[in-house]
Amino acid sequence: MNESIDKEISLLAQSLAGLLINQGKTVAVAESCTGGWLAKILTDLSGSSTWFLGGVVSYSNDAKRNVLHVKKACLEQFGAVSQEVAEQMADGVKKAFNSSISVSITGIAGPSGGTVDKPVGLVWFAVTTLKGDVVSMTKTYTGSRQQVRQQALLTALELLIDNLEK
Repeated sequence: MNESIDKEISLLAQSLAGLLINQGKTVAVAESCTGGWLAKILTDLSGSSTWFLGGVVSYSNDAKRNVLHVKKACLEQFGAVSQEVAEQMADGVKKAFNSSISVSITGIAGPSGGTVDKPVGLVWFAVTTLKGDVVSMTKTYTGSRQQVRQQALLTALELLIDNLEK
């Protein structure tokens, strides 16, 4: 574990909590490659029940479809690690928990599972904004499975914070 990244993740989580509390907003998360780690980090904070409504670990395509209402055709056409799926995951979790904002994370943490088109380290994110839009982005990280997942957590937290600061 990289202590400096863990510390940065913790500080960002605290910043996010402060923004949510100050604005009276709530958040929900949909995670695939991070396996619930983001929800864990957020619920490590005392008082998180006032602003963290819940999360879904949708590791399988069935969970993405059945719980988050990601369209089967979308999964078949674009794959689980795609902009389209990330956006539908974020929208699905926001609706499931009726949160102010949401974030989704779907990617290939490795060390296996990558392809030429979708290499290990590729992660898609989507955020539902306070305005009701869905904004997505992708990053490709290097390092171990743990490092890819930690970097994805940092990005997800930064996206949520940026959304609240607009």
